[in-house]
Amino acid sequence: MGKARNGFLEALLQVLIGPRGILKMGHIWLPLSLILAGATPIAPGARLSISLYLLLAVVCKGLSSILVNDLTDKEIDAAAGKKRWIVSLPSPAGVSIPVILLAAAALALVLAGGRAAVLAAFSATALLGVLYSLKPVRFKDRGWWGPMAYGLSAALLHGLVPWSLFRPALILLPLLLAVVLADKLAQILFHQISDLEADKAMKVGSWAAAAGRGRAGRTLRLVVSIALTADGAVLLYLLFTIKGHPLHFWLIVVVSVLGVAASWLYVKVVSKKRGASTELTEALPWPYLSMSYVLFYALPPLMLSVLARLDPRMWVLVALSALWLLGRSFNYLFYDPKK
Repeated sequence: MGKARNGFLEALLQVLIGPRGILKMGHIWLPLSLILAGATPIAPGARLSISLYLLLAVVCKGLSSILVNDLTDKEIDAAAGKKRWIVSLPSPAGVSIPVILLAAAALALVLAGGRAAVLAAFSATALLGVLYSLKPVRFKDRGWWGPMAYGLSAALLHGLVPWSLFRPALILLPLLLAVVLADKLAQILFHQISDLEADKAMKVGSWAAAAGRGRAGRTLRLVVSIALTADGAVLLYLLFTIKGHPLHFWLIVVVSVLGVAASWLYVKVVSKKRGASTELTEALPWPYLSMSYVLFYALPPLMLSVLARLDPRMWVLVALSALWLLGRSFNYLFYDPKK
């Protein structure tokens, strides 16, 4: 009984505060805050309820894809010393959880008022998420198809699904798809390079393992440059959108500058002196880390607070996005590639 209780608590902690749990779905906050700022008029109460259903759908779909990957990679993860709670469950229960989560995500979008376009976008992201890990397709073992399937699944989930649900200006859609896709490609390439030796030993056909460390590193640097360009474009769009609110405009400028400066100080000075450097800060350039962190996590609470001043119900979203910010900050400070 005690062992089962401990297993449940460990699983709960991994889902709630672990780097591969709910916090990993934090990319939704940037698209959601930008979309709400420019969406077609929606009744205030409906705006909040639709947003909450969307968040539930994103979390359920994201967790489902992660758990499918954990189940299919249990031998590989075990060899690399990675602990995944889902593999300790009996087979029927372990397999049913990702299926239930996907069903819950689809239901949440239906309750949010999602019609054919929303459900089609969700079906595409769900299919890519499953086929990334599941045989016989298993994009993960098919070279460059792996990163692209992973990145496209995330871009559709965090970009196309919310855009289709709220239908803001069309110009926002390519910006959202580009910024999420580039950031997710950088993440997956970083992890493939980090796992390169273990993947080779286990005969995993990842793109980095096939390309080699040198070529994979050069590709990662190129993708990071593209991600930085996309981040800059979205930041300019955000400043243009919010220019009518001088207080928030300058708050966002100040937070962006301070965020970039703090990242440089931590990566280049503090972590070096204290020996607190992680694989993340060593492998990825600090401008990319700082811009990604500021844009996806630090700015959304500020952006949503503009709406909350007009509609107090939106403070719920401000609070939730702030919790995501705190959790992700903790994960960044104590990053461990084996988790």
